[in-house]
Amino acid sequence: MQTEGKFKRKRPKKKGNRFIQNAKGFAKQGIFGRGTHIDDEQYSYFINILDAMKAGFEDTEERVNMANNVFDQTKDQEVHLASNQIVSKALESLVGFVDNTQLERFFEKFGGTLRPICSDRFASHVLQKMVEIAFLRGVGQSAVSEANEDVSATKKAKPDAAQVEEEYNLSADFSEEHREACRQFVLRISKFMLNNLEDFVWDTCASHIMRTGILCLVGMHVPKIAFEKGGAEIAKHRKMYTVPEEWQEVMKEFPQRLEMWPQFPELPYQEHSSALLGIICLALSVTDKNLLKHFGKKILTLSLLLPNDEENDDDEKKDGDVKIEIKDDDEEDKEEETNSNENAENNEEKKEDAPVLPKVFHHQSSVILLETLLGVAGAKLLTQLYAMLFCGKVAYLAQQHDTNFSVQRLLQHIKEVSDFEAVFTELQPQVEQLLRMGYTGVVSALSAACLRLSSKQSQMIAAMQSALHVTGDKEKSKMFFTCLIKLKPFEIIGTDESSAVHLHGSLIAQHLLQFNKPIFLVNCILDLPASQLAQVFNTPNGSHIVDAFMQSKFIGEKSRERLIRQLDGFYVDLAITRHGSRVLDECFKASQEAQKARIAKELFSKANMLNGSPYGRIIYTKYRLDTYKLSPSQWQESLSKQLGSEQPKEGKRKSAKKTAVEAFKDILS
Repeated sequence: MQTEGKFKRKRPKKKGNRFIQNAKGFAKQGIFGRGTHIDDEQYSYFINILDAMKAGFEDTEERVNMANNVFDQTKDQEVHLASNQIVSKALESLVGFVDNTQLERFFEKFGGTLRPICSDRFASHVLQKMVEIAFLRGVGQSAVSEANEDVSATKKAKPDAAQVEEEYNLSADFSEEHREACRQFVLRISKFMLNNLEDFVWDTCASHIMRTGILCLVGMHVPKIAFEKGGAEIAKHRKMYTVPEEWQEVMKEFPQRLEMWPQFPELPYQEHSSALLGIICLALSVTDKNLLKHFGKKILTLSLLLPNDEENDDDEKKDGDVKIEIKDDDEEDKEEETNSNENAENNEEKKEDAPVLPKVFHHQSSVILLETLLGVAGAKLLTQLYAMLFCGKVAYLAQQHDTNFSVQRLLQHIKEVSDFEAVFTELQPQVEQLLRMGYTGVVSALSAACLRLSSKQSQMIAAMQSALHVTGDKEKSKMFFTCLIKLKPFEIIGTDESSAVHLHGSLIAQHLLQFNKPIFLVNCILDLPASQLAQVFNTPNGSHIVDAFMQSKFIGEKSRERLIRQLDGFYVDLAITRHGSRVLDECFKASQEAQKARIAKELFSKANMLNGSPYGRIIYTKYRLDTYKLSPSQWQESLSKQLGSEQPKEGKRKSAKKTAVEAFKDILS
C-alpha cells in the first residue's frame, strides 16, 4: 500500500493526572490558564474547586451544593469565564448538578452568543455538556428504554461519576417547566447547528457539539467526561431513550442536506467531517433503516470508491523526474532488456502482493468511517460494501496494519453465508502468515464468524492445525491445544515454558469448542496432564476456556465429567485465585451430586488455606463448607435447596437478556 505507515492508531492518553499540577506551576509564572484572562483570585478559587472535586464527594447532595456555589460565582461573567481553560473544566464537571435556575441562566447567556461559543476551544466543551444535561433532564426517567436494564446490570465500564450524574438528572424532582426548557434548548442548539452546517462541519470544536446534538435527537446518550476522551470504550455503553418524533425529523435533515453538497465526496477524508458522517449513520440505524441504506450507498458510491489520488501523483512525479542521457546503441539495447525484465518482475510482484485499492483504505478517517458503516449496515448494504470494496482484496487488507481492523469488522457483521464463504476462501491460505505477522485478531474474527454462521467449521480447524504445524503426526496432534492457546507453532512451543495464554488464542479455542464437531480439540484438552490444565485455567484468558467447554451444546456429558474428574486434587489451588475460583464455580455447577461431594471434601480438607485467600473465603461461604463439617448429607440437602432457589433468578436474567436482544435487534441487523 502506497501510504502504509502514514497513520497509526494511537491509544488515548489520560489527561487528568497532571493537569492540576501543571496549572499550579503555570500560575506561579503568572499564566492563569489558556483562553480568556482571569485574575489571580478567580484562578485560585477554581483551582481549589478542581482539587476538591479530585478528592471526591461523600454524596450527591454535596456535589449539588458545590455546583450551585460555583455557578453563583459566574454571574454576569458566564461566557467570559467559560472561555478560560481552568474554569471550563470546573463548569463542565459540575453543570450536571446545578439547580434549574442556574442552568436556565446559562441557557440564556450562552444562547445570545452561540456562534463564537461553538468555535471557542474551551467554552464549546461547556456548551456540549449543557446539551447532554438538557437532554437527560428533558427526557426524564420515564423515557428510559427497557433494553438499557440488562446493559447497565452487566457492564460497569462507564465511570462512576457519569453514572451518578446520569441518575441524578433523570430522577431528580425538576419541575415540568424546567424539563420543557431543557427540551427546547436541545432542539434550539440542534437547529442552530443544522442552519450553520456549512460553517461547522470542518470546525474542530463545533463538530463535537453537532455530534452530541445528533445523538440526543435520536435518544442516544453517550456521556462526556472532563479529563477523559470519548471514543469506542465509552460509546460501547451508550443508552437509548424515547424522544419526541419532532427531534428525529430534525436529525434526518442533516444527512439530506449533506448529500446535496458538492464537497460530499471529500467528507470521509477529513477527521471531523468523517466522524460526523459516522455519528449520522449510527443515529440513522436507530431511527430510519431506509434512509441509512440510501445514505450509506451514497457514501459508498460517491466517496469510498474514489481512486487514490496519491498514487496518480506519484506516477506523474516519476514521469517528470526522468533524466535524458545520450548513450550508444549497444548500451541502449542492454539497458532496455534489463529494464524490461525488472519492470516485468516488479509488475508481477505488485499484481500479486498489492492490488489497486480505492481511496478509502489510504486514510485513517475514512477507514474508521467504513468500520462504523459495516457495524450498522443492513444485509443488502453490507453485501454491497463487501462486493465493491473487499472482494478479491480481503487477504491483502488483512495483512496491513491500517486495514486489518476493517476486515475484522467485516467478519463480525457479515450476514450472507455465500459472502462469508468467499471471504473464508481468501483468508484460509493466509492463516499462518497472519499469525506470523501478529494479526491474530483477524484469525479470531474468522473463527467467530464460522461459529456465528455455522459455516466452514471443519475447514477452520484444519487451517489452524496446518498453521500451527501439528498435522501428520499423532504426537504433534496432541499438542494442538497447547499451540492454539499460545498461537505458536509446534517447533517453538517446546522451548516456551511460560504459563501465559494468548488472548486471541483463548478466544479461538472457545469458538472451536462450540463448533458442531469439536471432538478433536476436546480430546487434546483431556489428554493433557492435570497440572498443566490447572496452570492454564488459572490465567485470566485461560479461565474462560472452561466456560465454553461446560456450556457447549456439542460436548457430551461424559467429556465434561472427565474434565471435572481430571482436575481432582487441584481445586484448592484454583479456589484461592481470582480466575481459578471462576473455573471451580463453573465445574461445580456442571458436576453431578457425587462429584460435588468429592470437590467439597477436597476443599474442606484444606479449609485453612482456603480461608487465607479472599477468593477462597467466598468459595467457602458460598458452598457452606462449615455445614459440610457437621454433616455431609445435611450439607448436600441445603446446597440443593440453595441452588434451587437461585434457578428462578437465572431464568429471569435469561428472559431479560432476550428482551434486550429483541429490543436491539433492529439496530444490530
